[in-house]
Amino acid sequence: MVDSNQLVEFPTLNHMSYKVSAKRHLGKTISYRIISTLLGFFIMWFATGSIKIGAAFGVAELLIKPALYYLHERFWYRYMKFGLVEVKQTRKPKQEEITPKIVESKSEEPKIKRLTYTK
Repeated sequence: MVDSNQLVEFPTLNHMSYKVSAKRHLGKTISYRIISTLLGFFIMWFATGSIKIGAAFGVAELLIKPALYYLHERFWYRYMKFGLVEVKQTRKPKQEEITPKIVESKSEEPKIKRLTYTK
């Protein structure tokens, strides 16, 4: 089962990993609904010649379909594995693995001590 808090890579977005939240699905639902409602309204208006029928169809579609789309999107995200590619996480070094070490400069100038970090 895919968890909704899983990190998902979007290679077109600067090769960074982003956490996909329910807000993203809600935003997609709203933008899709606006486009789809306008399209349905215009199709029904032109098909029937009545702006009232087109508007009634648009309102009915606007009330019912967002909930169906949102549930469909969440179902796919949570239960469907189709099209998912597993991404291996890179291991970051732990803070305690890095320790400071004093190294003397090897130049012919006066001996200067500098602080460097080694693993």
